[in-house]
Amino acid sequence: MILRCSVVVWCVLALFLLPVTDGRRDTHVDVTDQQTVLDSVGMRSVFRFMRTFMYNIVGKTGQRKRGSFLQERIPPEVPFPCNVSLGRSAKPPTSVHKLRPGDINVIAAMGDSLTAGSGAAASGFVDLFQENRGLAWSIGGQWDWRNVTTLPNIMKVFNPKLVGYSLGDAYPFHRDSQFNMAEIGAVSYDIPYMARSMVQRIRRDPRVDWKRDWKLVTISIGGNDICTFVCTMRYPEQLPSKHRLRLQRTLRYLRDNMPRTFVNLVSVPSVAKVVMLQRKPFECASLHNGECSCWIGKLYNQSDASRARWRRIQNEMIRVEKEVAESKEFRGLDEFAVVYQPWSLNVTMKMNGKEVDYSLLSIDCFHMSQKGNAYAGAALWNNMLEPVGKKTPSWQPLMTNFKCPTKDSPYLGTYDNSGHS
Repeated sequence: MILRCSVVVWCVLALFLLPVTDGRRDTHVDVTDQQTVLDSVGMRSVFRFMRTFMYNIVGKTGQRKRGSFLQERIPPEVPFPCNVSLGRSAKPPTSVHKLRPGDINVIAAMGDSLTAGSGAAASGFVDLFQENRGLAWSIGGQWDWRNVTTLPNIMKVFNPKLVGYSLGDAYPFHRDSQFNMAEIGAVSYDIPYMARSMVQRIRRDPRVDWKRDWKLVTISIGGNDICTFVCTMRYPEQLPSKHRLRLQRTLRYLRDNMPRTFVNLVSVPSVAKVVMLQRKPFECASLHNGECSCWIGKLYNQSDASRARWRRIQNEMIRVEKEVAESKEFRGLDEFAVVYQPWSLNVTMKMNGKEVDYSLLSIDCFHMSQKGNAYAGAALWNNMLEPVGKKTPSWQPLMTNFKCPTKDSPYLGTYDNSGHS
């Protein structure tokens, strides 16, 4: 009876604590917290038709082999830097805390246009509509590690039977997308749905031994929230707490529904570091008005004060991501682990002897070029092998300080096997 009365009291209090506007209860729902007519079943065929039309207009830009947006190919006489025999267990481990890179048989990813590889091989404006998923840093498996140094292409050296990586240019409904669930324009609200769709897709794939295969999932989301939608929210400071709940819901679902899973949680790089570049090319300045309208332009009365506000909110979202990954409910498990990988925290454009190395960015100076994706893929790989507390919070020139499994440290770093309290 006491418990029941307490619940009633709190429910009544909650009604009175809701914001009131003009004497009425505030029922406002932010645009990123709801479904619209664009999410209806009837719109899917229209959306697919429009995207297929654009895909055919643009063509497969990811097949290009010349351009400043490409990384330098690693010559065939240069050997792979790691002892591959140390990277795979003699038999599949039963604990995620004794997992080596080559033990992973399935790779997947969730996110937005950064994970979709949008514009990675772009040389003109229209190319930005192509999703070069085969080149994407965390999930692209086009070609090999010598000319596309992504996380899957590195991992394929240890396990050539790895499945799930994107095979080339593709939209989410194309077969070549594989287990890349990213959607352009996706926001934090979308990731629980992505997780459910991903589990269904992997489980139905005949190549996957659902219960025995170890699976790697990389999650990176939030760029659109902080770039395009935070300034449309009635209470923008609530975004980090909403992000926390969505991450928790997603990770709990994966923990409870997908056996043998290792999750990388990666923050979206600081928006300010790209959209606030000084003396950026005209086309970049123009495109940023649309790609990051909360920061650039006049549509939402942008100012130094508002940008400082959005920067604080993004920093709070990063803090939330770290806390969720470190939370006790995801610790001490044999078949599930989530690790915050910090390579994106201190990303800089001052690289390779240039004040701003635009070759790391796509033509819009917002998304990553193929070269930038390679830097990001190698940085994520390094983070996975580094113990918690000693992870590198930035990217580096390709193959610089490239990490390898060793006899003393052969496993992917988790909070439990790194001695992290």
